Amino acid sequence: MKCEAMERADDSPAPPKLRSGGIVAVERSLSILDAFLGATATRGLSELARATRLPKPTVLRNLVSLERCGYVVRLADGRYQLGARLLELGEAYRAQFRLEDHVLPVLRELSAATGETTTFQVREQENRLTLFRVESPQSVRIVHALPNRKPLDRTSISQALLRGDGAADMARRRQAVFFSAGLQDPQTASLATAVWGPAGILRGSINVSGPIARVSAADHPALAARLASAALSLSAALGAPFPEGMQAPELIRLSE
Repeated sequence: MKCEAMERADDSPAPPKLRSGGIVAVERSLSILDAFLGATATRGLSELARATRLPKPTVLRNLVSLERCGYVVRLADGRYQLGARLLELGEAYRAQFRLEDHVLPVLRELSAATGETTTFQVREQENRLTLFRVESPQSVRIVHALPNRKPLDRTSISQALLRGDGAADMARRRQAVFFSAGLQDPQTASLATAVWGPAGILRGSINVSGPIARVSAADHPALAARLASAALSLSAALGAPFPEGMQAPELIRLSE
């Protein structure tokens, strides 16, 4: 989610102020950096002011600090581009990033809320591979050992990996959630939806699965909404924030 900056009406100099546990001056600088996201060319002062909805003097003051610290570079024509310091931060993020640190908390929370088994699976050519799994807290449950690799099939998790369209979901502000029952295993039913990363890259899919009698009898719209919310949170953590005001997910029921 992009940082939204706030500004004083008179734009007079003032010490940083706390807002909801944060510092407004820091948020202004971050909103300026956010304005470069998706840009394929350099940005001018006026463009940055429009993008951030901040007065030009405020943007200029922040740019001076950002340039001094290497986060932006001012070119000879007066326009700005991102600085190499951000590349260093990106490399540090890459080195420190562990997928399980982001996925497992989401799966645990989803399993606790639904009472069913949750998994995160990825596409590996024409197969689906379960990377992470949190078992249902209930005594009657579906259990598989990890790693679990299966061919892509007609089930919800496979269809989420095959048919998921992040750009379309963002544009219509509505996620696709797939439901299947008894298609690959006659004893299992599941719901699944895709998870995205930067630039709309498919990172995987999360699903909720359990005994067919129990999952088929569940409140599917409510279950789909909870699953979609978990996927939105995980996508944001992996670098693909969805727009605000997402609608209730579209539940796609798969059949033979």
